[in-house]
Amino acid sequence: MSLFNERIDVRTTSSGRPSLFAWRGRLYRVQRVIGHWEGAVDLVRVAAESDQGEPSIADISVDRATEDWTMRHHWS
Repeated sequence: MSLFNERIDVRTTSSGRPSLFAWRGRLYRVQRVIGHWEGAVDLVRVAAESDQGEPSIADISVDRATEDWTMRHHWS
């Protein structure tokens, strides 16, 4: 497992939960939120599926001061 610190584009629901994210040229649809840890930087663990149907688990974070999202970990 590698630690990534790569900026990603995220679409969220009206409640602020991630629903889609783009990373390394692929679009991922969030199937469910597995865990959510709040702080100055919120960490969200999601089960997602790529636009090519590949399942994965990802830890993504959002900096609440800037609203920038970052890929932290990814398992496929």
